[in-house]
Amino acid sequence: MTDTLKMKEKLLSLTPEISVERARYITRSYRETEGDPAPARRARALAEVLANITVNIWPDELIVGSTTGKELGGGLYPECSLRILHELGGISARDTNPFAITPEDLKEITEDIMPYWQGKTVEDSARSKWSEELNLRVNAIGGGMIFTEVVGMGHILLNHTLVVAEGLDGVMGRIEERLAALSPQDGEARVFLESAATACRAAIAFAQRYAEEAERQAALETDAGRKAELAEIARICRKVPARPAETFWEGLQSIFFIHTCAQLEDYDMSISFGGIDRYLYPLYAADLEAGRLTREEARTLLECFFLKINANASCLDFAGDMAFGGVKTSTNLIVGGTGEDGEDITNDLSFLAVEARERVCMTEPNFGVRISAKTDPEFLRRVSLSTVEDRGHLQFFGDGAIIPALVAQGVPSEEAAGFSVIGCVELGMPGASATSANASLLDLSLCLELALNRGRKMAGCFLSQFEAGEQLGPETIDPLEMNSIEVLLEAFRVQVEALAEKMAEGLNALAEAQAEERPLPFISSFTLDCVEAGKDITRGGARYNSIAIQGVGMATVGDSLAAIDRIVFREKKVGMGELIAAMQADFADAEPLRQMLLSRCPKFGNDDDEVDSLCARVMHIFREAVLAQHCAHGGHFMPGALSTNGHVAFGLGEPAFPSGRRMGEPLSPGLSPCQGMNTLGPTAALKSAAKIDQGRIANGISLNLEFSPEFFRGGEAEDDFADLLRTYFGLGGTHWQCNIVGREILVEAMEKPQLHQDLLVRPAGYSTRFVNLNPMVQSEMIAREYTR
Repeated sequence: MTDTLKMKEKLLSLTPEISVERARYITRSYRETEGDPAPARRARALAEVLANITVNIWPDELIVGSTTGKELGGGLYPECSLRILHELGGISARDTNPFAITPEDLKEITEDIMPYWQGKTVEDSARSKWSEELNLRVNAIGGGMIFTEVVGMGHILLNHTLVVAEGLDGVMGRIEERLAALSPQDGEARVFLESAATACRAAIAFAQRYAEEAERQAALETDAGRKAELAEIARICRKVPARPAETFWEGLQSIFFIHTCAQLEDYDMSISFGGIDRYLYPLYAADLEAGRLTREEARTLLECFFLKINANASCLDFAGDMAFGGVKTSTNLIVGGTGEDGEDITNDLSFLAVEARERVCMTEPNFGVRISAKTDPEFLRRVSLSTVEDRGHLQFFGDGAIIPALVAQGVPSEEAAGFSVIGCVELGMPGASATSANASLLDLSLCLELALNRGRKMAGCFLSQFEAGEQLGPETIDPLEMNSIEVLLEAFRVQVEALAEKMAEGLNALAEAQAEERPLPFISSFTLDCVEAGKDITRGGARYNSIAIQGVGMATVGDSLAAIDRIVFREKKVGMGELIAAMQADFADAEPLRQMLLSRCPKFGNDDDEVDSLCARVMHIFREAVLAQHCAHGGHFMPGALSTNGHVAFGLGEPAFPSGRRMGEPLSPGLSPCQGMNTLGPTAALKSAAKIDQGRIANGISLNLEFSPEFFRGGEAEDDFADLLRTYFGLGGTHWQCNIVGREILVEAMEKPQLHQDLLVRPAGYSTRFVNLNPMVQSEMIAREYTR
């Protein structure tokens, strides 16, 4: 079969290209459907794209399909926002993650596509609903709030279990039954259901186009082996995703077609596969038993599947590339964990997926492993070995805390056992949830800044777009009148609640704009309860609905609170006025004070209850503020503790802090310690993290720890790592991932990127090539503590 390592080399050699095709065909369709109901317009637009986008099957491919028609390409979503389109003139020359674009395509975008969408995008619609303050603050440096979904949604777990088992023919059968039961008064539901059926038919026709291309290539092929492969590809594409998959190859091709169509309908970021060892294992086992497939052939198919995911590269604007960058789509896939009966579901496909991941280890998929008290010891040792040898770039999730967290949100325990992960580390129910899982990030450090300045922006903010003294939060107590940490925490609480309320207002308006302008009838067609309810997922049709707000900078705030408590309130080494003046001056002429803050005050990540308890208080305040908000389309606002690289972006607008952090430097990432502050080893860091009530932060948590390779040298390194996993998840942890790379290698890769083109890292809850990161993000990674 195919040489996948050769395919990987080819993929790594390519420069991603911008594809104008999706934008072209969706614009053409929208021009023709002015005045039609939004679901019908969306379905016809998807059909127009799927009927016309270039169909290619590249040499050696066994899994086919593309959102761009390019061997490595990125598509455009002009109906969401025009941000990236404004930057395409310079995208081929930008320093990080350049994309090639032809002059002809650039002309079409600037002269035809952009003029049509001016004033008509989802972002335009949302901004028309926002207050003047929200319009000024959303995604502005120093404003405290990043809304990611202004450029597109994505971030969803598709119902691959249903489509693999029933095919889209089965989905359309359900739609027809529901249509037959409607009354004449159910006009809105009828439009939605008819649109969903239109979208499903378009997806089936898309697969038929690939069958035709495979047959065309097979007729010309002279190599007998490749000719047989193309004939099988054609047969499979004639069958799936229309009908149920009956072989492992059919299953992989079916879910890839569904994935591709969903990306073309919605957005290409973080549409995720869930637990493939759950819904594809019966097909894999049956193939092996019948002799249709060997284990090695199955692994090759998985490797081709993984490589194919990497052929799509999300094209982000400059700001997005800094905050969420790398050539990636954050397509999550997970294995392991427990089933409805509480028993371990690990099977041979779980092992095989890890092997395939190691062999072609690239940015995608974002590969996770679920860990429980009942995880097969052999599997636990196998994934630990993969980690310490730095081959699979895995991340780990704890069933013991996550399943109860989902149950607390109203998910029945038997369903919660089937949870999966979206994008980076966000949690969801496959095929049953509309989560807006990475909708926004809230800057906790801004709330501390405002609490220390009566709700006003401080002086000394690096690149803030807001003036010193500008009122961004409620007026709280004069910090000079504060006499205890409890008084400061109360002022902080008021600021967090006010910011969460403002963000919820803006996010609800954005969700309303999405529902009005950009429903998703294809994805909705197989999302549980949407057909029964006759409602699109953007209108609350899914079984579980939520909008996420991620809290960023916990350890920066916690370390700062601990420093104030110790040296201002308890030891009285310095007055509050002197400390705030030093902050606003970025510690100019106050370096001895900064050194005291760094060395004499406790830091999160070292198993110190003094600071760890304050970090827990910070997250409690944040969590309660988010949970108090009303979600417009039903469900919940969900708190999370992941920052992607938003902690770098937020840091640009913040002054120095009592933690010792300088003006403009990054905040702490996710639930991780501040850069370089966790000096007592991984056990202490994990124990600090476990003191946070992670089970109540149900959207997901990101915890990074870094190691130098020397730490894991020795014959029992994988057993030691397995013990760490058992301990941390036994203490209530929900997520943990590692970078095992020497700091000196990262420094060299930053200075001489040509020597380290294939160096993978996990800057946050995803993997990417280090050379594709913004230099500020690279520097932040280098500044972290690397345990030796």
